[in-house]
Order: sequence, then C-alpha cells, then structure tokens
Amino acid sequence: MRNESRPPLAGWVRRAGGVGWFIRRFGFAQLFLKPVRTVMAPLVIPLLRERAVEFRGDSIPLVYARHNVTWANERCVELALARRFLAGVPEERVLEVGNVTAHYFGGGHTVVDKYEPGALQVDIVDFAPGRRFDLILSISTFEHIAFDEAGGPEGPEAVAAKVRAALDRCLGLLAPGGTFVITVPMGYNPALDAMIAADGLGCGRATWFKRLPRRDWREVGREEGMGCRYGSPYAFANGIMLAEWDG
Repeated sequence: MRNESRPPLAGWVRRAGGVGWFIRRFGFAQLFLKPVRTVMAPLVIPLLRERAVEFRGDSIPLVYARHNVTWANERCVELALARRFLAGVPEERVLEVGNVTAHYFGGGHTVVDKYEPGALQVDIVDFAPGRRFDLILSISTFEHIAFDEAGGPEGPEAVAAKVRAALDRCLGLLAPGGTFVITVPMGYNPALDAMIAADGLGCGRATWFKRLPRRDWREVGREEGMGCRYGSPYAFANGIMLAEWDG
C-alpha cells in the first residue's frame, strides 16, 4: 500500500526535547538523512518493488509511505501487521494507543495520545471511556513510556512500573474475546528490553521480526529477534516484537 500523506513534525520529537533528543536517539546523520528521505519519497516509492511479510499463513504487503519515512524503516512492517489486525473489526470497537494508523489508513476509531492533536489527549492510565474494545492496538508507542517523556529518561524500575500500569489499563479496557496487540522496536529502550527479556510483559504470544537486506522482513525466533540492534546495520529498528494478549 502506498500513501503520500505529508508528514508533520513527529510528536515524540516535540515532546521529548527537540533536536537534541533526536540526535541522542537516532544519531547526528539521521538529522539530515531523514528530511532527505522525506523529500525524495515521491520519487523513490514508485520505484520500490512490492514486498510482503509472512504472518500466520498470510502474505501481507508492506506499507510504503512518505509520512515518517515509512518506506525506509520498521513502520512498513508494523503497519502491515496493524492492517491485518484491524481488518474486519468495526471501528467503534477499536482503541489505538498512540496516534499512528490514522496517518496511513484514515481515522474513525478511538485514539488516545496525550501529546498529539487529533487524538484524545489523555494518558492511557487515566482513560475511562465506560466501555470495552474488541481490539486495542499500539504501534511503537510503549518504548517511549518514561523514556522519552519531557524531563529525560527515568530509571529501569520507573520504566517497568509505568509500562506495567499502561499495559494493565489496556487489559482492563479489553472486551472478553478481544485482542490487545503492541509492537516494540528492539534495542531502542534498554529498560523495556530488559523487561521483555525477563518476560515482564506477561503477553500470551510474542512474535519476532527481523529486517534483512533490500527491505525484506521475516519472522525469526526469540533469541535472534532480541539480539537485533537499533540503528545497525540499518537505520532505525532492525528487529521488532509483536506482543499479543487475549481478552
């Protein structure tokens, strides 16, 4: 799927400390390369060969888009997986934590993002809609909790506690028979990586995906997935975890 939406300044850049934060997280080179990739996207995307990720017997096309240079990073596979989970679920029964998919697939479902306009600007732990959801989805958001907030990163114990509180709140909003699913880029947040290594998320299922040359992504085992480094050998995430809970 190709989408040419214009990218706003990323919400996490605005709220976590601006340019200095971006350089610390992604490296000085990306300060220049990311805008270049964004400008070049309309020329590059039509030339890219369509690729897909295999997941539970399905071959799901990757999502190439200009927004957030999705054509060049892990978001292409995260959105492919998100689209699979969204398929067939009525939008009024979907909650998204972090305003991501609306930039690619359009809106309609409930989105909670305490920083970004266009969503319900409330912390998920304080969200009390008075109803439950069949699908709760979060794309590359939980790694920022207590790590990219204003004021700088908190310690591992604080990260674990705040991530746990957010997970528990989401589970409390999940309808019986529903699915709660998040994606996490490996190697980005050391405290969250340690929590995952210790099975601290408590998810029912975990699937790992690794980036290969030529923008290919494939499912790998836990050890290989957790061994992926952030920013090497390719810019941004080289491995992601898909975690799922059942209601």
